[in-house]
Amino acid sequence: MGALRWIAAADSQQGLRHNNEDFFLLDPVNGLFLLADGMGGHQAGEVASAMAAKEIQRAWTHLSDLPVPANPEKDRGEIARTLFATNTAIREAAAIDGQAKMGTTVVLLGRMGQRWFVANLGDSEIWLIRRGKVQPLLRVHTMASELVRQKAMSPKDAAHSPLRHRLYRYLGTSDLNTVADLNEDVKPFQPVAGDCLLLGSDGLVDHIRKEQVVEILDRGADLETTARQLTQLAIQQGSPDNTTGVLIRFFQGP
Repeated sequence: MGALRWIAAADSQQGLRHNNEDFFLLDPVNGLFLLADGMGGHQAGEVASAMAAKEIQRAWTHLSDLPVPANPEKDRGEIARTLFATNTAIREAAAIDGQAKMGTTVVLLGRMGQRWFVANLGDSEIWLIRRGKVQPLLRVHTMASELVRQKAMSPKDAAHSPLRHRLYRYLGTSDLNTVADLNEDVKPFQPVAGDCLLLGSDGLVDHIRKEQVVEILDRGADLETTARQLTQLAIQQGSPDNTTGVLIRFFQGP
């Protein structure tokens, strides 16, 4: 049986916004796929999302070459440290530029040695499409979703609450005090041939149904076309935001 291999593609649409604060990164050499959705006025969101991608990619060139076998918990800690350092770097840049509200979400899939990990901060999401079913791999960090987890709000009310876009965790926040705060936001992932993962900004995942993702993937178009079809469908269905999707497909290769 051949080795497990992967291909990736992405599409990003500005939508009705004045600029596009989403930033995606495809780095198949180092096994890193990332989406960041920036926030903040005066182009601060664009700066934050691009900075997050740059900082994480720079660290990942070393993380991807860690010896195997490695300790999974140690690997997880290394990713948490990378995210914590990126959070600090964005905060320092915001202080220098006087951009108090500069920040960004981040969702990523990354390979370390022979292991894969997923991580998320904010309300961008990562969905696993496996055998025709869609499963979110990580929770989002919105006030509404947290109230649902605490059984203080119903999922129905959360879907229409103004708190559904208010983040309590993201890159650039002052509320991350230790690396350990991030451990629960990093998880191992074991891909199998046939898996497809979708990294989506809230402009995408809030405006497209999971069954529509399966339907579009089943058309069998190349990944670039599929990614574009997903973002365009979200816009057609009312997304007013920057809309970005990153697709990674795993397959058995020679």
